[in-house]
Amino acid sequence: MSWVNDYRKIDFPRDLIYLYSGKLFLDFGNNILNLFLPIFLYQQLQDIFLVILYFALGSLLYFLTLPLTARTLGPLGIKRSLIIAVVLRIVYFWAFYKFTSDPWIYIIVALITSFLIKDFFWLPFHVESAELMDKKNRGKQMSMIFSLASLLGIIAPVVAGFILEKWSFAILALLAMVLVAMSLIIFVRLKPNKEEFCWGYKETLKYFFHPFNRRMVTAYMSDGIIGAVNGIFWPIFIFMVLDEEYRAVGLITGGIILAGIILRLIMGELLDKFRKKKLVRIGTVLNSTAWLIKTTVVSAFEIFAVSIYHMLGLIVLRTSLDTLVYEKTADRGHYVDEYTVIREMALHGGKIAGLLVVALLLLFFPLQISFIIAAFASLFINLLR
Repeated sequence: MSWVNDYRKIDFPRDLIYLYSGKLFLDFGNNILNLFLPIFLYQQLQDIFLVILYFALGSLLYFLTLPLTARTLGPLGIKRSLIIAVVLRIVYFWAFYKFTSDPWIYIIVALITSFLIKDFFWLPFHVESAELMDKKNRGKQMSMIFSLASLLGIIAPVVAGFILEKWSFAILALLAMVLVAMSLIIFVRLKPNKEEFCWGYKETLKYFFHPFNRRMVTAYMSDGIIGAVNGIFWPIFIFMVLDEEYRAVGLITGGIILAGIILRLIMGELLDKFRKKKLVRIGTVLNSTAWLIKTTVVSAFEIFAVSIYHMLGLIVLRTSLDTLVYEKTADRGHYVDEYTVIREMALHGGKIAGLLVVALLLLFFPLQISFIIAAFASLFINLLR
């Protein structure tokens, strides 16, 4: 097949390989834990509103502190920032390893480290990615990277479900710690690279709320709302539908990811030939309708079927959107880090807004109301141009 030959011709710079190889270990560790984290917190805290509060505070603290920690990117450099983030993530997983011994102490440790991890990781990671990726083959590069991550993504929920059935969440957190620690071996091989963040705190807020950036900020906030619903409420919902069986949740999630790998590779070929903005529009419609269909799910088969449809929408939307994001970031030239800060603040501003709206609606409606919010938010991603 011609698209297979096209992928063979793609060149990956050494540092791009190191950057994403390290992230693959991070993602594997995160995926081992994160699918079941909202479920674990819901079981431990026995209150959906406390779970919402935990995630909303994490996003709020990240939103408020990112303009400050962005100033450290110059003195620390990208490599050191990534290493600091990995060390903090090890502490974060350690907090969940110890969680049941003193839940309120360790949830505070987890909360503090959760936003500091984002502070020190995402800005340097996105800046380095935008600078290292090839402009002509960015779609295929992103698809190959996402597909490799998806291969690990198949294994992670299955392994996590098996561990939770046999042992405990503490063992899961311990395994995640080991996997994340392995990324340090790779990140230390990155070449030192510095990027100076030019804006002050007030200037960053001014540009965030500036009318010129309104469409971009709204689009990313919408993406943040979807991320919150997909990462928090959907796992809790399917756990309830599947009679609280961890292994069933893991197996279904792994099967869904497996079904999307070939489609994602083919989409990467299309991305470099067709307008990404058009594909984003198609993806938003598919994504929005998928969320509406999810409100009707009542069985394991329906979870799988609607998730496959949703996967198709996500392949079109996420690969197209993320490729477009890196193109826009790279086009900013000297202001690549400033643009990235605005984007990260918008994503988590959306998460905060989405969580607060869902919390209010849950006083009157069942959990599926969050899926309707995600469906509505999906339509606004089209504003990204």
